[in-house]
Amino acid sequence: MGDKRRFTAMALGAITLTSALMGTGAQTAVSADGTEGQTVWLRSSEPLEFELGADYATAVTRQRSVVSQERRAVSEGLEVPEPSSVDNERKIAREDGQTYATRGGAAASAQRMATAQALTKEECRVTPSAHDENGKVINHFSFCRWGYNTAVKLNGNGKVEGMVKFRETEIGTGSDNMRDATIEVHTDQVFSMGVFSDSAQMSFNVAQAGAPSSAACKVADISSNPFTTTVGDWRDEYIAYGLVSAAGTGLGPDDIATCVYQHNWKVTGGGRTTPWSSGPTNGIRFDSSKSLGSNFYAQGAIFDRAIPTFFYDRAQADTAGVANHIYDALYSPETTYPVKAGKVIPGSVWDGTYLPLHRNWANYDAAAAETARKNLNAKNTACRGLTRPSDSYQCDEYPFASTQEGAGKGDGNFSVRYVPGTENEQAGRELGSWYGADRILHNDLYGMYVE
Repeated sequence: MGDKRRFTAMALGAITLTSALMGTGAQTAVSADGTEGQTVWLRSSEPLEFELGADYATAVTRQRSVVSQERRAVSEGLEVPEPSSVDNERKIAREDGQTYATRGGAAASAQRMATAQALTKEECRVTPSAHDENGKVINHFSFCRWGYNTAVKLNGNGKVEGMVKFRETEIGTGSDNMRDATIEVHTDQVFSMGVFSDSAQMSFNVAQAGAPSSAACKVADISSNPFTTTVGDWRDEYIAYGLVSAAGTGLGPDDIATCVYQHNWKVTGGGRTTPWSSGPTNGIRFDSSKSLGSNFYAQGAIFDRAIPTFFYDRAQADTAGVANHIYDALYSPETTYPVKAGKVIPGSVWDGTYLPLHRNWANYDAAAAETARKNLNAKNTACRGLTRPSDSYQCDEYPFASTQEGAGKGDGNFSVRYVPGTENEQAGRELGSWYGADRILHNDLYGMYVE
């Protein structure tokens, strides 16, 4: 996949870059005479309004409904996010409830990549829920988030003596062929007043944490981190950077590494310096997988804080038999074979239930090979209890043979049904294609959706 162009500096007429290093010590917000009050950083879904001399507590209470984060500090260092494991990233995805549905096949895969590469800041800003703290994972290769950042400088009596506010729009693009993601940051609607003027300096910093070690995720292609220019120069501007992971820094046969990143801001002017803000985090997973087959690249970077969902359509003639089988298994399991009282067949992640499937790659290790063997044997045993309509029919199973929830699990929560062989084979090709195109690795979880 071709990466979006990265800029090592914003397209400004005259830019002054700091040579400061990321991770510097605490930035004081106390003036020389000790009279300076707190600075408050706020994150909101709408622009906030404060007047010079106004009582901060009264003003923020009036606007509390649109504030998602409020961070008070007098003296505070740069915040660095905590590293996160694959299991923790899955937990975040579940708690946030993000999911997306996608079809298999080359055309659907190409469309996902095209969507990721072409996403604009305008499209991001009208995307439902993209203004939430967790942003919006559009698909594994596309992420967007926007919100308003406001730094309010208070005097010792809690009165507003200055403010800088701006809208930040973040667009992330993953990769289906590199351990490399690109993050774009767009700023606009910049406003300053009081002790902070347009000539004040505003710094942008990317903080990241890799796992299983710090070497697993690095910031790349940015001229300075932090990057600093005047408040006025951030007006309707753009900067981009990369998050990269070298092969061999991950774990297991798929060389999996995770990265948590966040954006921090700081303003200095009028004899005042704010602490660093603490932006919302996001997650990326890197892999160098051997489980996707020769038709797909062996490296990739995805936004992992969402549960992908595979889609079949009962109106699609070439897979209709399989689609109808899965539909019945999910929504009328009591009608499926083998008969079992209280049967609950997994795969739904949409309706308040959380029963995802987990991919099983038979060649991953001995346990995966044993799971595949048990699935096949249990499915064949169950199929003997059905009557085959003709030689052109095949016995279809759900959950799929390529999952850890298949017939071999032994709990009876599965279904088998004879369907036309051509439809079964086409459905299998689409599922396999989706595994590769969406980078569904061994043990990755996903849901099913049937229209």
